[in-house]
This record gives sequence, C-alpha cells and structure tokens, in this order.
Amino acid sequence: MDFRDPLFSVIVFFVIVLLSVIVTLIAGRIREYFRQKEIEKLLLDFEYVEIEDLKLDKASKNALLLLAKAYEKTGDYEKALKIYLWINKNDESIDILRNIAFLYFKAGFLEKSKKVVYNILKVKPRDKEALKLLIWIDEKLGNYKEIVDVLDVFNELGVDLPKEKANALIKLITHGGCNIEDFCKGFESFEDIYKKYPFVRREYVAYLFKYDPRKAYEVLDVYEDLDLYFYKNDIPKNEKFCNILAAKKETKCDIKAPFELEVLKYIPKNLGELEFEYICNACKKVFPLYSTRCPNCHELFSQKLITKLAEKKNIENIEF
Repeated sequence: MDFRDPLFSVIVFFVIVLLSVIVTLIAGRIREYFRQKEIEKLLLDFEYVEIEDLKLDKASKNALLLLAKAYEKTGDYEKALKIYLWINKNDESIDILRNIAFLYFKAGFLEKSKKVVYNILKVKPRDKEALKLLIWIDEKLGNYKEIVDVLDVFNELGVDLPKEKANALIKLITHGGCNIEDFCKGFESFEDIYKKYPFVRREYVAYLFKYDPRKAYEVLDVYEDLDLYFYKNDIPKNEKFCNILAAKKETKCDIKAPFELEVLKYIPKNLGELEFEYICNACKKVFPLYSTRCPNCHELFSQKLITKLAEKKNIENIEF
C-alpha cells in the first residue's frame, strides 16, 4: 500500500486514536490501583478496623466515617480529608461536603473551605450550617461586609442571630467604621452596640482601655473583668477597687473578697500572684487565652474568666 494512499492515512489515524484510548484507560486503571492502595494503607493504620472490600456500601461507609472522625479528633486533618474526599467521590452528599468544608476550615485552608461551602449552597441555599461556617470563614478573612450579606440571608429565613450581628457590628466599627446603611442604622459607635447588646461588655471594656481608660474603669465588672486591668498601674484609688488594691499591697481593705484575692491580701507580696484562664460556657473547654469566639465550638461571647492563685515566678537574671 502506498504511504500516500488516503486509506493508509485513515488507518493510521484510527490506530493513533485507538492507542490513545488504550493508554488513557491503562493510566486510569493505574491511578485507580494506587488510589485504592493508598486507602488500604490508610486503613491499616488502625488495627481495629478491618475492611476487606472498599466498595462503598452502607456498612463500609459508616466504618470509614468513624475512621475519619478518629483522625479528626487526633488533629490528623490530612488523613481525615483523604477519607472524606474518597467517600464524596463515590457517594456525593451534602453531609460529606459539610465535613470536608469544616475540616478545611479547621486546617486553615479558608479559601478551599469557602469554595466547598459555595458548592453546598448551590444545591441547598438554605443550609444553615453551611451559612454559619461561611460567617466564620469571612470573619477570619476579614470580609466583614460579606458577613452582613449572610446575616441578611438568615433574616430572610426568619432566624435571628443577635450575637453574630453584634460581633459583625464590632468588626465594622473597629475596622474603618460601620457604613452599611440598613445594617448600621443606630450604631454609630461601640457604645451604641453595648447599649443594645450588653453581652459585649468585655469587648467594650477592652476597647475603652485603648481609647478611654477612665471610662473603662467605670464600665467594667470588678471581678469578671479582672484580667483586663489587675496588672495595670492606674487603677483608681476608690472603694470600688478596694480589694484589688489591697491584693496588690497598695492599701488595706476590710471588705470580703473572692478567695484568691483574699489570700493575696494576707500573704507576702512576693509569694503569690494571679493567673487567668477562660472557660467556654457552651462547650466547657478551658483556654489559656481569651477569644471572643470559642476556638472549639465557635460560640460568641461565651468565655468566662477563671482566676487562679499561683506561686509568684522569679523572672530576674534569666539568661537567653
């Protein structure tokens, strides 16, 4: 057959196409083989889980979900994500997509988490869990105006979220001003937010200590906000702070104080000091630092002060 024969060219073309299809199929089978091996290797890390067949029936799916949760609880988000992504590839569902979005969020991949959330909302625009997660993501990204848009969606759903609204107002006020017409109406200052939502007192006091310390001392709760001012040197010399000043050995006070302060009033100055922790009223987790939003359950304004008496640490003459 002559190489210039059109029939030869057609045959060569079909041979090339056939080879391409075969190579593609083989490459796909190879990828699938290694993917299965990776999942099998992942499952072998847990001896108590024995799954012989990785076909996704109800039983194997439940086992994989338990395994993913176990990885998630130990903080191994990468392995948990691999399992969720594999399940989702074989059995797409809103619940699995939510798990993926939450894990991306926990692992710090905010843009990936946001993309998954948008995919959920395309299918289920009224998904409240996804909408809440979107608020948390936008808060971390500093997209405060987008949070307002999500809160508008909740309003349309008939869901009132006063804590989320107060938090959004605070973010807007403290980051350039609240200038969203309907949302910000009646909230020209942090004080306006505090008057409407008294549960933001701690955030308001912390704000005042930066801009108006005198007023901060007027607004604060002596014991609940103790960590915000105990080690300051400008505590007013009046009866309201009598026990605080006595615990710092700056005056005497006969008014009964909470246990930790009462002890400090009577022991030598260099023997003890106060340490602070914070417990979330919602999930009961304890944290060394205060957060407006609980890092564990994401509840707002839920952390309360725990005051602890500790031995005073000598930090003099430390070599670095």
